[in-house]
Amino acid sequence: MPLKLTLRPDEKVLIGTAVITNVGQKSEIVVQNTVPVLREKDIITEENATTLAKKLYYLILNMYVDPRNDKEYHKIYFKLVNELFNTFPDQRNLAMVMAMSQKILEGNHYQALKECRKLINFESEVLANVAE
Repeated sequence: MPLKLTLRPDEKVLIGTAVITNVGQKSEIVVQNTVPVLREKDIITEENATTLAKKLYYLILNMYVDPRNDKEYHKIYFKLVNELFNTFPDQRNLAMVMAMSQKILEGNHYQALKECRKLINFESEVLANVAE
């Protein structure tokens, strides 16, 4: 099923392994085949992956765009998940990681990224409470 994207001026989108920038006015593109597609707002760079949840997000993003290296990414994923559980031993945390992991096992990395966003928000709340 084709995916129709509407890009604002200067908006970037990752399609497969290519970053595309809309240099004109609003434009529409249609992606005809199944490839990773992420808007700029949905991308976390390695430099911005400063917390455990953000590191997991960055790792899942790499699984999504570079499936050839899944085995290596999975090793790192389990180390980060273990570290996350040791840092935040919470049932909500466990539920979010389970949902995220299930999506990864299904090969649905885009949905795993959406689940990981919930984990990032939860982590932010926990860290904000600790800082107070």
